Amino acid sequence: MHLKRISNFYDIKFLNKYSNRYENSVLQFSTVQKQKELQYYKQSTTSKKKCKIDLKLKPYEELLKVLEARKQDLSNKDILNYVNDSFRTTSLKDPIQISDSCNKKEFLQNELHNDYETNYSSITEGIYAVKYQIKKKKSKSSEKDVTDNKSQKEKKTRKSKLSAQQEDMKRTTKHLYALRALKSYVEVNVYANELEKTQMYLRRHLHFLKRKYKLENIDYVDLYNLLISGWAKKGRIDKIKHVLSVMKEDQVSPNLESYAYYLEGISRSKFIDVSVIELVVKEMRSQGFYPEDIFKACIFKGDQREKIIEALGFVGTNAPSETCEVGDAYSCKLLERLNDKSYGRSDRLQGYCFEEKDIDFLASSQLEMENGYTLRIASVDLNTSRPSSLTLKSRRYLEELEDTWRKKLTAAFKKIKSIKKSSHMRGYDREESIYPFIAVVDIDILVDILLQQIRIMAETGEFFCPYEKYLFKELGIKVMNHYFIWLNKTNKITDKVHLIYKDYLHYLLNPKLLSEYSPREYWEHLKSQNPSGPTIDIANTPWPPSVLTRIGSELFDILHKVISFDPNRVRNKVTNKVSTSPVFYITYEEGYSTNDMKISRHIGTHDLLCKLYRDAKLDYLEFDTTLVPMVSPPKPWIKYDSGGLLITGIPFIRLNDHAIHQATYYSKVPSKNLNPCFDSLNSLSLCPWIINKPVLDAIISVFQKGGDEHLDVPLNPDNFSSAPKIVSTMSQKEKAVIWKQKRDLKKKKCEASSLWFDCLYKLSIANHFRDKIFWFPHNLDFRGRTYPTPPHFNHLGNDLVRSILLFAEGQPLGKNGLDWLKIQLINLTGFKKRDPHSERLKFANEMIPEILDSADRPFEGNQWWKTSDKPWQTLACCKELANVLRHPNPEEYVSHFPVHQDGSCNGLQHYAALGRDELGAIEVNLHPSDAPQDVYSGVSNLVEKLRQKDAANGDEVAQALEGFVRRKVVKQTVMTFVYGVTRYGAKLQILKQLKDMPDFPEKYYQQASSYLMQKIFLSIKEMFTATQEIQDWFTDCAEYITKVSGEPLEWITPLGLPVIQPYHKETVITNKCSDPGKEQSLNYTSSFEPYQSPNIRKQKNGFAPNFIHSLDASHMMLTSLFCQRKGFTFVSVHDCYWTHALTVETMNKICREQFVALHKEPILEDLSAYFLDKYARVVNE
Repeated sequence: MHLKRISNFYDIKFLNKYSNRYENSVLQFSTVQKQKELQYYKQSTTSKKKCKIDLKLKPYEELLKVLEARKQDLSNKDILNYVNDSFRTTSLKDPIQISDSCNKKEFLQNELHNDYETNYSSITEGIYAVKYQIKKKKSKSSEKDVTDNKSQKEKKTRKSKLSAQQEDMKRTTKHLYALRALKSYVEVNVYANELEKTQMYLRRHLHFLKRKYKLENIDYVDLYNLLISGWAKKGRIDKIKHVLSVMKEDQVSPNLESYAYYLEGISRSKFIDVSVIELVVKEMRSQGFYPEDIFKACIFKGDQREKIIEALGFVGTNAPSETCEVGDAYSCKLLERLNDKSYGRSDRLQGYCFEEKDIDFLASSQLEMENGYTLRIASVDLNTSRPSSLTLKSRRYLEELEDTWRKKLTAAFKKIKSIKKSSHMRGYDREESIYPFIAVVDIDILVDILLQQIRIMAETGEFFCPYEKYLFKELGIKVMNHYFIWLNKTNKITDKVHLIYKDYLHYLLNPKLLSEYSPREYWEHLKSQNPSGPTIDIANTPWPPSVLTRIGSELFDILHKVISFDPNRVRNKVTNKVSTSPVFYITYEEGYSTNDMKISRHIGTHDLLCKLYRDAKLDYLEFDTTLVPMVSPPKPWIKYDSGGLLITGIPFIRLNDHAIHQATYYSKVPSKNLNPCFDSLNSLSLCPWIINKPVLDAIISVFQKGGDEHLDVPLNPDNFSSAPKIVSTMSQKEKAVIWKQKRDLKKKKCEASSLWFDCLYKLSIANHFRDKIFWFPHNLDFRGRTYPTPPHFNHLGNDLVRSILLFAEGQPLGKNGLDWLKIQLINLTGFKKRDPHSERLKFANEMIPEILDSADRPFEGNQWWKTSDKPWQTLACCKELANVLRHPNPEEYVSHFPVHQDGSCNGLQHYAALGRDELGAIEVNLHPSDAPQDVYSGVSNLVEKLRQKDAANGDEVAQALEGFVRRKVVKQTVMTFVYGVTRYGAKLQILKQLKDMPDFPEKYYQQASSYLMQKIFLSIKEMFTATQEIQDWFTDCAEYITKVSGEPLEWITPLGLPVIQPYHKETVITNKCSDPGKEQSLNYTSSFEPYQSPNIRKQKNGFAPNFIHSLDASHMMLTSLFCQRKGFTFVSVHDCYWTHALTVETMNKICREQFVALHKEPILEDLSAYFLDKYARVVNE
């Protein structure tokens, strides 16, 4: 984070005076250059031989053996020498140089590096010393042969163990997939009232699974409980007894939930036999269960709780009184101060963006939107002029078509449901029938889903050909979500959420309650105060990918067979013969998997149907409600599967459908361990937003006039000129030129179409919310980085989107607010990157006439704002400054404008802090300086010096690059260096920048990009001495651990979030896309199957950037939680933090404090200890 104050003082050490807590652990900087002395430890041949023979180390095991030695505190200096103090040690030599030296015969075998004089301490030195020491060549060939033979045998043994582990994991995972599919099948059958058949099917299928997978200690009680709950609703005690007897035969023991459903069934029966209730309670107690535990551990649907209370009342057992659980205190050391409820509360800023009278409307509006599932909004593509005759004609034909399609699809679904129901009732298949999944959703909803899909694909254009797997899955997800909406209504969950949510909105307006509870704590409090009725935090059972793709395939099959149109009517061709053409077609595309070529099926839309929709220029768009902002504050995250939208589920962590290992793992993590993450997400999600209407209108005006590439408003592909027509008189050469033009135009249109629709969606959504207050619910990626869930329109978007977003809550500018607005403006322009704030303020004051001109006449005046790096945000800031400067008292002006504080190459900031690298810290503004440093300019200057030296020595490429080594050429490579960019990737980045320079000679493109890549990498390593060594340690850890353990790499962030890298080798997944007995199937590759070996290349290349991202996310969360306690607005775009101009200085102080606090933790030592604890066991095995 760009750690700065208004006085331009950039100092980590300065922050220590803010907290006595850190007096004895001030962050200290030192550099590898300061290490002047090395101690060399000589080993005798005997001790060296003993080390090699007794430990039997192999290259990929050396790291783990070293870690094991470190864990056991072995004092074997022949293996590991380290300093036991609070600082870190690094080797003077680059690890790569050490490795190269070790492979040379001349290398001194007795040389081992360790530095006792430096201010570092880390296991890193020991790792490198042992790693390369053990790889030295032995003097005797006989010893080498013996060791090699043993190595080969041990390698085979290890491979065999890993193979057996993978087979076990594969069998377990396949079994888990089967159980998920079976559970969803049983559940929908229960709600479809197909209990008799389901009961027979369940037992038969479970026996089949037991025979097929041969797994022991698998508890199937949840599946039987679904049946018991179905019979309990009907009050069929005889059927419940039968299911329990079947469970006994299958050696499945009832659990507390089984007895709860049993009691519910008794309560619903026509005649309540008290003796039966007594027997149930007696049996419960014999199994170690107590009736009171039902109300603590079970979840309830509908009126189940009341029915169970009624049954227990007959035997004198009452429900226990509910206790108000406020929540667990933070166990994380970094958050200890927040456990004091009084900390920071007195500084809260009062007010929120809605009033008591608005609560009913807000709650009802959001619930209505989610229950409707789709939202229709006006499109900004419409011209204000009167529709043309072609548009009116196209609309009439489209209305006629959609009416016909609706009738045909309705008839088709009725027929299909009838056929499949008959087949389902007679079937004895091993696979689940598709019938129950479509039976629980109304036919009208299924028709709406398909008509919406036709429109989406037709409007997106003929260039859009999605892979069939993704299309099928999307259709399946829509069916599933409609089923969940119906389920929530049926179980009365929607009504109870509405009730509690209104009380939660009252809490957001109550300063006293806000000082006593966090949003998560108060939601838990409201739940405990409203125990009656259903449990509102029920996690619906998601249908597995295999079910979703089968449903989607079935729906698309109906669509493909039933839907057609007349192309001649679109061509305006008059004919007596009616021609029909299918709406969609199948196209096959070549691709490449890990090993060989593969053919994939894609779904395309008829180009004339796309033309029809374009000509019709419909005045609306439709979006799923999960894809747009909320119109009321999001529900707080309280556990892994509950938060965000009110009744529609969104994931806490974004994972692939097949990342089942991670999903299962996170679901079992105790909620209290994730409370910091929950609270940070809640803090970000509660920020209300409004639209900057003047800027939005300006952008829409440019968009409707055809776009402007210089302003990042995409061009309308319909306005592209067509390629020349080919005539018979042309030569072959002339025809070839035109064919090339046609291909180039098609490619250009395809790219432009994608950008244009993306912009259309953004602007249309913004225009829909122009007079509303809205919120963005947030969730995490697997590294802990936060993201708003609406994908099209959010503050993480480009310059265009950010310019039209304002905070809904306004704050007066205060004493320094105007200065911060001016600094924000100059920061956006990019004109004064290396100047202190005083110079930026001076420049802003000099540009006041241009600022006012841009605000008043953006398209007619001098248009200074267009020269900015970020023109639309600059225009928005010009308009805000104009309003402030014209206000009679600027300090009292209420501003809604977000002021940004951006990081200075945030990844390098974390590396500099981890390595206590003073030179690197200076370059990324972690060190005192009179002016802000610009690391990109620093690298470019260093590269230029190297180029000048080479040019003086006659290097032709260096000479050709004179005047072209600029900041923008090196920026992307420097930025991505810390995230593991390869040399090849860096070369492509530089090549793109050189091609954008029209005056650079084309013949030097390749040579110059390679030359600059090498010089940039060399310059970064020179400036950030510790970074490369830390990166190498990360890479070695990831490679050796994943090789030996056969597991993906895991670690825990400083705030307690477990991280699992989801990179596995590719495997082919086969999904049957039709009912049993048919041959149709869908094959696709997946890289997320946990039974596959880890993809070692991705694991090792991904670890360094992912770990730094997780540190970056932890720092952001810390800052958000402390800002929330202080009571002011805070949102983030990863390492760019936003707040009001009034609170910039307070946010900067908190940001610096939390960065220091984070890096005072022994981050690398804790990581090493975690690896020891989790993976060192592999050595012994």
